[in-house]
Amino acid sequence: MGLDFIKNYSGCRVEQYDAQFPLLEEETDEDLEQTPEKVDLDYEVKPRAIDWEPINLNTSPNWRPSNWHERPTHFVDGKDVGETVASVRSPSGQLVPIRLSQIGSITMRVENGECRREFEVVDRVVSMAVDLFPWMEVESFAAALQNNGFRLLPVRPPGGISSYDFETMRKRTQNRSNTEMEVLEESAISHSGGEPTVIDGRLQPRMGGFDIDESPVFGVIKTQRQNYLHIKGIQVLYGLEAGQRTPVFTISRGWLPVVSWFVRLSGGGGGTPSTGIVRVEASKSWFEKYYKRNWDFVDKLSRTIYEYRCRERSYGRAAISLHPIVRAEESLGSLFQPLSILSNRFYRLTQL
Repeated sequence: MGLDFIKNYSGCRVEQYDAQFPLLEEETDEDLEQTPEKVDLDYEVKPRAIDWEPINLNTSPNWRPSNWHERPTHFVDGKDVGETVASVRSPSGQLVPIRLSQIGSITMRVENGECRREFEVVDRVVSMAVDLFPWMEVESFAAALQNNGFRLLPVRPPGGISSYDFETMRKRTQNRSNTEMEVLEESAISHSGGEPTVIDGRLQPRMGGFDIDESPVFGVIKTQRQNYLHIKGIQVLYGLEAGQRTPVFTISRGWLPVVSWFVRLSGGGGGTPSTGIVRVEASKSWFEKYYKRNWDFVDKLSRTIYEYRCRERSYGRAAISLHPIVRAEESLGSLFQPLSILSNRFYRLTQL
């Protein structure tokens, strides 16, 4: 069947649109991963006999991250740019969305104050629910896509239960391409050669790229999807000044317990109380093996991250971004084709 798969199952183009009906969010595997099993907010304050208060970074006035041999030198970012370009109708009558995406990951190395691209990988993927169709035909379609520079990503619903709701299925295709992007990020992390590395986002979805007991890999999370703090902690968080941090706490979510803390990269300017705040995390097993209760290391890492902050006001998320990550995003984006060109190529191949 090959590329005729689309036409044979009543394929048609899908114009870009905003969803008209808000849907109840279904709980995904990623949502389950984000639910902490346990949060220990006393991890730093109890051993140090201090209160939950903003912490000034304990570094000397002459201390510079550039002279710190443990500073992060590698920065990893990923990108997923795509849209729903077509739909087909399954033998059982379900309307199945097809998402076309470009995904990639990149490693930037900071050396002598300059960002240099050290590793990159880009892939073009087609995401759709495949269990609704005869498997031999799906395999033939996947092979034909592969021969033309695309890779098919099978989308399998949570619990194996398919939905008749188009928006739910569309969201699943988006989640699938994003998960595959994280796999590419794991590849980028593994190419860092064990050097101290910062990744843009949480560690757990990318834990296949490093040794959780041996690798100095740090996640910097810009978007906070969950509250881990008590009322006092939230007050402290909102009261942070630029360059201050919260006490360290731990988050145990099963596969990868982490030590974590918040740092304010920027403040003022009439933003919300959380403007300019990022969360930093590191593997708990690694931290306790090499830096058990070494709060000086936490201060130096926080100061380094603070010094790496983005100072380009023209960049939309400058308040919570790191300059090497912004450069990585720009560099990776330059490797992507315009999505309109890629979509038209897909339409020609499938005769839509």
